[in-house]
Amino acid sequence: MLKKLFLMLMVLFSAASQAQSVFEVHLDTAPYRLEQAREQAAGLVLERLTGERRSWVQEEIVREWERYHRDERSTGGYRVAFIPDALLPLLQSAGLAVLTEPRPALLVWLIEQGQARSEADAAWQRAQQQYPMPLLWPLWDLQEHMDIDKQRLFDAGVLAGASGRYGAGHWLAVEAGQSRWHWQLFAAGEDSPLAGGEEDSPAGVLAAVNRHWIAAAAGREPPRPDNPRPAQALEPGQDGPGELTIVVSGLRQFADIVRLEQRLAELEGVGRALLLDSAGDQARIRLQLSASPEAVLRSLAGSGLTAQGERMYRWTGSQVE
Repeated sequence: MLKKLFLMLMVLFSAASQAQSVFEVHLDTAPYRLEQAREQAAGLVLERLTGERRSWVQEEIVREWERYHRDERSTGGYRVAFIPDALLPLLQSAGLAVLTEPRPALLVWLIEQGQARSEADAAWQRAQQQYPMPLLWPLWDLQEHMDIDKQRLFDAGVLAGASGRYGAGHWLAVEAGQSRWHWQLFAAGEDSPLAGGEEDSPAGVLAAVNRHWIAAAAGREPPRPDNPRPAQALEPGQDGPGELTIVVSGLRQFADIVRLEQRLAELEGVGRALLLDSAGDQARIRLQLSASPEAVLRSLAGSGLTAQGERMYRWTGSQVE
């Protein structure tokens, strides 16, 4: 009973200390250049929410920075808060599994070079800041030292009784050597571990646990419907000097528009690609040119576009890279 009360107090304390949202990033040691800090923050929020770094998604967040963030500070390290309503449609339409819910609290049984640890050191604190989830630490009292065989930490049932006395729903068994962290994740009532592996740091362990929670939650949300054909088709309209306006159809998701803009902007002879408007699965995009329109038109096929008429194209590029 006392251990369950102790765990409840730890949960409350951990929840208060880890109130940081998954959409908020804090880098204790900020890079010298602001652009590098933004790249790191975008990559970290992607890993938290989706379990992976999709390069073109990270590039889009940095390129359209004002669209995706609401607060940025460089005092006391680097801090930024991302806008969920802007970021989530991009991630979901890119086909990424996304988890925004708080992760379950974990009771951490850590054996480091043969010694039981009952609190987080600096490496675990940094890892917890990177991947916000409540980490709770056992007392490792005399009873636990007597009952738990430290050589059999990963055997089924070895930690179940001790974790049950704390009332823990999930626990993490970790055995750390000189440079490798062997880990397994357990749940009350389950005979086999939910997940496990070997990483090179505590941050790697929590990143892997985070990926497990994301994968376990995948499929809860219904698939997002594709954009329909517009009731009234868009027309390219008139171009001014140094401009080329095209209409592209077949843009099923918001991510398709993002990838299309990126590819067009990379073309030789194109200064910028501006989205003018969209309707259904169509978008009208104006290219600002530094070369002749004829030269740019010839290169559009390499951007994942199939010609369907004068300045009319269909998107055939893959949004997965």
